[in-house]
Amino acid sequence: MSSSGDVANNLNPQRMGKQSFWVSLMELLGSMRFAISLLTLICIASAIGTVVGQADPWVNYVNQFGPFWASFFQPMGLFRIYNAPWFIAVMAFLVVSTSLCVYRNTPKMIKEMRVYRENIRENSLRAFAHRWEGRFKEKPSELPGIVTEWLEHKGFKVKQSVRDNGTMVAAKAGSANRFGYIAAHLSIIVICIGGLLDSGVPLQLAVWATGKTPVTGAEITAGIPEKARLAESNPSYRANLLLPEGETSRVAVLNTDDGLLVQDLPFELTLKEFRIDFYSTGMPKLFASDVEVFDPDTQERFEATIEVNKPLIYKGVTVYQSSFDDGGTKVQLKGIPLTGERDYRFDLDGVVGGGRDLSQLQGDLSRDLKVEFTAFKSINVEALPVDNADQVSVDDLALGNADALSPFETNLASVLGPGVKEDAKTKFTNIGPSITYKLRDQAGQAREFHNYMLPINLDGGRYYLAGVRETPADGFKYLRIPVDDNGQLEGFMRFRAALQNDEIRRTAAQRFAQQAFGDRPDSAQLVASVADSAQRALERFAGLNNSLSGLPAIAQFIESTVPEGEREKASDVIIRLLQGAMWEVYQLSRTTANLPPAVPDEVHGRFVQDAQIALSDLSLYGAPVMFQLDQFDEVKASVFQLAKAPGQWIVYLGCLFLCIGVFSMFYIRERRAFFWVTQDEEGSKVMMGMSTTRKTMDFEKEYEQFVNELNSRAAPKAASAGDAV
Repeated sequence: MSSSGDVANNLNPQRMGKQSFWVSLMELLGSMRFAISLLTLICIASAIGTVVGQADPWVNYVNQFGPFWASFFQPMGLFRIYNAPWFIAVMAFLVVSTSLCVYRNTPKMIKEMRVYRENIRENSLRAFAHRWEGRFKEKPSELPGIVTEWLEHKGFKVKQSVRDNGTMVAAKAGSANRFGYIAAHLSIIVICIGGLLDSGVPLQLAVWATGKTPVTGAEITAGIPEKARLAESNPSYRANLLLPEGETSRVAVLNTDDGLLVQDLPFELTLKEFRIDFYSTGMPKLFASDVEVFDPDTQERFEATIEVNKPLIYKGVTVYQSSFDDGGTKVQLKGIPLTGERDYRFDLDGVVGGGRDLSQLQGDLSRDLKVEFTAFKSINVEALPVDNADQVSVDDLALGNADALSPFETNLASVLGPGVKEDAKTKFTNIGPSITYKLRDQAGQAREFHNYMLPINLDGGRYYLAGVRETPADGFKYLRIPVDDNGQLEGFMRFRAALQNDEIRRTAAQRFAQQAFGDRPDSAQLVASVADSAQRALERFAGLNNSLSGLPAIAQFIESTVPEGEREKASDVIIRLLQGAMWEVYQLSRTTANLPPAVPDEVHGRFVQDAQIALSDLSLYGAPVMFQLDQFDEVKASVFQLAKAPGQWIVYLGCLFLCIGVFSMFYIRERRAFFWVTQDEEGSKVMMGMSTTRKTMDFEKEYEQFVNELNSRAAPKAASAGDAV
C-alpha cells in the first residue's frame, strides 16, 4: 500500500507532463502515420534522384537549371540526394519508427498466435457471422474427441476447455500469417540499415575519425598526399578509376563535395586491353576490359574479363565496367590559318587530355590562345542524308533573300545529328576519326571545336566538316569547307589567302570587268567603273576595315546606303559582281601556285560557290586557326567503378524478409473455429463458429465444406444447411 507521499509524487503535474511528453513522442515515432510519412518522403526523394542526374559536374547543373536555380538546389542536396544529411536522417527515423512499431506489437502478435481463445462465451459465439448449429447422437463426453480428431485432420491445432455446462473445442490454423507482418516490418529496418551502411555515412565517419581532408585534382597530380589517402580497411566506399591500356593502379578516386579522396585498394589492377563493338547505328554493343589482378599479400596473379553486368569481385571489392574514355591518345594536327594572307599549314602535336600554348605562333594567329585537346573518336557513325534535300547554293544566299541574312545556325548547316533514325532519307555511315578541342583566351573564355579527319560526301559534293559551339549545352554547328581537285584543303586555303591580298583583289576586279564589258565601244570608262565596284565588293566581303565580313558585311553596306525600295535590285547587281570577281580570285590563286587555270565547268563553279559560302561564315566560326587531324596513336581507357558495400548482403537479407512477409500475409490465411458441445436429450448439441482476419473466397468455400460435412454427420433431426448463418 503506497503512502500519501508516493501518491502526491505520482500526481505531480510536472512529472506527469514529462511522462506525457515522452509517451506522446514514443507514440508518434511508433505510429503508422509517421512511418508512412517517412516512406512518402523517401519515395519523393528517390523520384528526384531518378530524374535529376546525381554527382554530375557542376557545369551540367548550371546548364540545365540556370545559375540561380542550380545554386538554390545545391544546398538542398538534390544533386547528391542519397548522401544528403536530410535523406539519411529520414532513413534513420524510419528505422527508429519501424523498430518501435516492431518492439510494441511483436509481443502482442506472438501472444495472439499462441492463444486459442478457448474461454470464449456462448453468447459471443452466437454473434459470429459464420455460425452453424446441429445435433449428434454421440454423448457430450465422446463428441469433443471426435471433433478434435476431425479438426486436426484438416490441419488445425486444437485445445479443449471443459466447463460445468459443456465443452469448448477451440481450433486455429494459419497463425504464421502474423509472422508476415513482423517479417515485413523487419525487412524495412534491415534494408534501411543496409542502405545506411552503403551510403556516405561510414565514409564520413571514417574521414572524421582519421582526420582526412579532401584535396583538389592538382594536388593529386603532384603526388597523393597522406591527408587524402584512405586505408584499405575503409568499411564502405564507391570510387572511380580511369585506367588506360597498359597501365596499372592500386588506388581509386572518391568524389566529394569538397574535393577528392584517394582510396587504397587491396590489389593492383592492370588493363591489358579494352575491346568495344558497335551496332550499325554507332551505339556501343559490347565493351569489355581484359585485366590482370595482382595480390601483394599472397603474390597471386590472375587474369579476368570485366563486362557490363559481369563485374569482378575480389577481396570484398566489386569492380564494375562503368564506361570507357580516351586514355591519352597522341595526335598530330595541321594548323590551318583562317586569317591573313598565309596559305600554308603548320604542325602541332598533342595528347588528348592535355593542352598546348599557341603564343609562339606568328602573325594574326598570335592571340595568346591555348588549345586544349578534350576528346578523340576513331569511329563516328552518323545518319547522313541520302538525297540532296539540304543542298546549299549561292542562289539561296542572294541578298534579296531573307535566309541569306540568317544567323549562324542557318549559315552553318548542322548536317549531322546523333539519334537520327535510319529511314528512306538517311543512312548510317562511319565517317572516320574526329578530334574535339577548345581554344581558350587569356580571359578564360573558350569555344569548343569538333573537326573530322576525312572529307565527307554530302549533297553531291565533298566537304571537310568543322564544328563549333559556344557552351557544352549547345549542339555543334558545322562549317562545310569544300575540297579541291585532289580532295584536300589546299585549294580553299589558297582561295582564302588570295582574297586577303590587295593586288590579287585589284587584278581580279579588273579582269572581271574587262572580260564582261571590254568588247564594247568606248568601254574604258565602264570597265573602270565596274572594276572599282567589284573591288569594293571584294574588300567588304574580305572584311577589310570592318568588324563584319562575308555576306553580312555586304548586307550591312546595302542597308546603310541604299533606299529600301531599291535594295533588292542593288543586291542582285552586287551579288553578280561578287560572283564574277570571285571566279577571277580563284583563278589567280591557282596562278600564284603555278597551277594551270581552272576549266570553267560545273565542278569548279560549285567549288567557288561552296568556298564563297564557307568564307562568308569564317567570321562566325570565331577562331583565327582551325586544326585538322593528320595522324593519331589511339590509347583506350576503361572507367571502372569500385564498390565495397558491406550493406549489400544486409539488403539481400532484408529482401528475403520482405518476400517471406509478403508471402505470409497474402498466402497464409489465419482461421479460427469454435465448437460448443452441450448435453442434448438424444445425444449432444453443437454450436460451431468460424472467423478469419481476412475474408476471402477461399474462406467461404472452406466454411461451406465444414457445414456440408457437419450436416452429413449430424443426427437426422439436426438443422439443415439452410439453418446455417
